[in-house]
Amino acid sequence: MSFTAIERVAFRLFGARASHAVQREPTLGAALQRARMAVRPEVHLATAYLAATVTAVAALLVVVALAVLDLAGTLPLAWRFFILMVPAAVVLGGGAYLLTLVRPTARALGRARSINSKLPYAINYLSTMAAAGATPEQLFATLAEQPLYSEVAVEAQWVARDMRILGLDIVPALQNGIDRSPSEKWKDFLQGAVTTLTSGSDLKAFFAAKADQYLYENRQDQKKFLEGLGVLAESFVTVVVAAPLFLIVILSVMTSFGGSPQDALLIGYSLVFLVIPLSQLGFGWTIKVMTPEA
Repeated sequence: MSFTAIERVAFRLFGARASHAVQREPTLGAALQRARMAVRPEVHLATAYLAATVTAVAALLVVVALAVLDLAGTLPLAWRFFILMVPAAVVLGGGAYLLTLVRPTARALGRARSINSKLPYAINYLSTMAAAGATPEQLFATLAEQPLYSEVAVEAQWVARDMRILGLDIVPALQNGIDRSPSEKWKDFLQGAVTTLTSGSDLKAFFAAKADQYLYENRQDQKKFLEGLGVLAESFVTVVVAAPLFLIVILSVMTSFGGSPQDALLIGYSLVFLVIPLSQLGFGWTIKVMTPEA
């Protein structure tokens, strides 16, 4: 297993600490396996420590540079700005740590969505192959060679690898696939295949029934997505369009009644350059996560 340059630096700096701390993160190894990330848990944890340290130090350096400019009179800033920025650097470091730490889980969830969307069509392919008389070993080995089914083919590759390279029978190979898959539907399908094989039932009939079931569930997911998208659109209009306009009107009224123009400008700049763009990015990311893959 080869390390990237960043992973090597991170492990040299934080390897000892990460090796001890990884024992408190028992789910990290499983998340990395489900995400198909070829990295050891302690290396990934060390990378999270490095990301947090670099982010916090960079933010503090920006604060120091602004303080120097303020003392020199080049860029006068209110003292409240520095009171907010110093803890913000620590928060940014913590955010970088958490984002790096949850990256395997997020990637595993993305793989699960891809598997769930392609699974009905992959099972139809398996059903056709089973009707042609292919053995269970040939079914998964052939599915593994079909890039059209994306992550489903990747999962099938691991099942085929267990049989071809490790010499396992089909049932133990499928059980290993159940343990390391991020998709509950794929796990359910493999468990059903194991039950069908061990009981001697008709594998073709099982594949056909599962394909119909997952196609129906995909249609239901599309309907739920459209309903949720309507609610999200109403929330977007309220939060990103109406609320900022209302706040700008309130700031104008407060300033006309003797409020501090500097504070109003600071709030206005924060609203225009920070709150609104972040809100738009948040809604865009939410829609991307919610959207079922075709």
